[in-house]
Amino acid sequence: MEKLPGQRVAVLIDGENIYLSAKARRGKPNYGKIMSVVNGREVVRAIIYNILPDGVDQSKFIYAVNNMGYEIKSKKPRPLPDGSLKADWDMQIAIDALALANKIDVMVILTGDSDFVPLVYALKSKGVKVEIMSFRESTARELIDVADKYYEICDEMLINDHKAIPDSLKLDN
Repeated sequence: MEKLPGQRVAVLIDGENIYLSAKARRGKPNYGKIMSVVNGREVVRAIIYNILPDGVDQSKFIYAVNNMGYEIKSKKPRPLPDGSLKADWDMQIAIDALALANKIDVMVILTGDSDFVPLVYALKSKGVKVEIMSFRESTARELIDVADKYYEICDEMLINDHKAIPDSLKLDN
């Protein structure tokens, strides 16, 4: 699918999915570079669905991405009976995507989660082109297959997280 100037685009980011995939590459998402995929098109909405873990100050992150034009939707994770935490945004992302469908030409969804395959089909049935952007190694093949366009998030779209590099691999200065 060709990028056309004047296309109305919404960008919805499954924050936890993208963050954890970037962390596995010892980095953090560079949301400024990630937004380059919509270059030349009109961004109607750009939303990051964020998780607020206890004890983590995200004020600098939220301030920075707000200044890039992103809206942040945040919620705290809830405890599960096994003691793990869950803050699933899938349903809200789907609701927002369908609510935006009649206002846009293209939906860009950043996730690798196969749970979004039915959403892609629903958006396409409404005449919306769907582009998926993610880390290929953590993306369901069926999600790539149903998208009109797939963009891989590469290392150039990451901010190196030197704190994530084990001390044994750091160079002595």
